[in-house]
Amino acid sequence: MLETLNNLDTQWFWWINSHHCTAMDWVMWSLSQHWCMAAVIVLAFCLLTLRYEPRRWWVVLIGIALCFLLADQGSVQLFKNTVGRLRPCHALEDVRMFRTGCGGQYGFVSSHAANMFAVAMFLMLRYWKRVKRQWPLLLIALWAIATCYSRPYLGKHYPGDVICGAVFGAIIALIVWWVTAVIEKKFCKSETK
Repeated sequence: MLETLNNLDTQWFWWINSHHCTAMDWVMWSLSQHWCMAAVIVLAFCLLTLRYEPRRWWVVLIGIALCFLLADQGSVQLFKNTVGRLRPCHALEDVRMFRTGCGGQYGFVSSHAANMFAVAMFLMLRYWKRVKRQWPLLLIALWAIATCYSRPYLGKHYPGDVICGAVFGAIIALIVWWVTAVIEKKFCKSETK
C-alpha cells in the first residue's frame, strides 16, 4: 500500500514538474519566496483586520504568529525530522528546478504548505461570517493553493508532502482559531464589536 502511494505521488510529481512555461516559472518562483508570503499576509491583515476589527488587531496578530510558529516548527520537528522522506530533488534525477536550490534533505511535510494553509484557514475561519463579501478570503485560499502547487512545480516537494502539509496547517488553524476565541472571551468582555 505504501509503495503504491509512493509510486502515485512520484507520478504526480513528474507530471507537475514537467509542465512548464516561462511566465509560470516566474509566478511559481515568486509564490515560493518569503517576501511574497509576507506581502500577502500583511495585505490580508490590513484589508480584513483593520477594516472589520480595528480594535482587535492584536488578537489577529497573535493568531497569525501562532499559526506560523506552530505550523513551521511542527512541520519540521514532528514530520521532517521524524519521517525522513527525501525531497524529490535529492531522491530523483533530472528534476527541473527554476532559480532555486534543493534545500534541506527532507521534505515531508512541506513547511510552505503548512504555513500558508495555517494562515489562510485561520483568516477564513475568523472572517467568513464577519465580512460582507467573501472574495478576499477566496483569494487568500487561492494564494495558499497556488503556493502549494509551486512546490512540486519547482522540484522541492512531492504532491503528497504538500497535501499533508496543507492538512497539518489547517489543523493548526483550527486550534489557533479556538485559542484566539478563548483569549477574546477572557480579555475583551467589555468591548463591543
